[in-house]
Formats: sequence, structure tokens, C-alpha cells
Amino acid sequence: MSNHGKPPEVEVFTQSHCTNCRRVDQFLRERGMPFTVRDVGADPAALEAIASRGYMSTPVTRVGERWVVGFNRRELERLT
Repeated sequence: MSNHGKPPEVEVFTQSHCTNCRRVDQFLRERGMPFTVRDVGADPAALEAIASRGYMSTPVTRVGERWVVGFNRRELERLT
């Protein structure tokens, strides 16, 4: 989880037409977790960031050093 009580940095790699991306967004907002949205359709660097790790679909959420593929509520709860 976090070091020294500081919450982990969270990035959500998303696309505009992605339903599960909106679910991740809503989940994090409900938990009051600050996060950055990176649209892979508009940001080539965001697409490269997930593609270089072998991820070919969204959502992909980076929580600190951990990566979560899809809307995996249990894993997101554990990491946030």
C-alpha cells in the first residue's frame, strides 16, 4: 500500500467509449482517492505506457508500482 501514510499515486488509462473505465473512475471517486486519467486515444505516451507492459485493452490502473487490468474491484479495494 502506501509509504509513511501517503496515498499511492494512481493513474487510470482509459478510452472514451470504455464502460469499465467509467466504473473505475466512479469507484475511485467514491473512495475519495485522487487519481489522474490518461486517455490512450488522445495521448500516444499513455498508449505506449500500457502497450509496453503488454496491455492491449482498457481500463488499466496503476496504483503506485502495481498494475490492475480491467475493473477488478477486489484488487482496487486492496490497493487503495
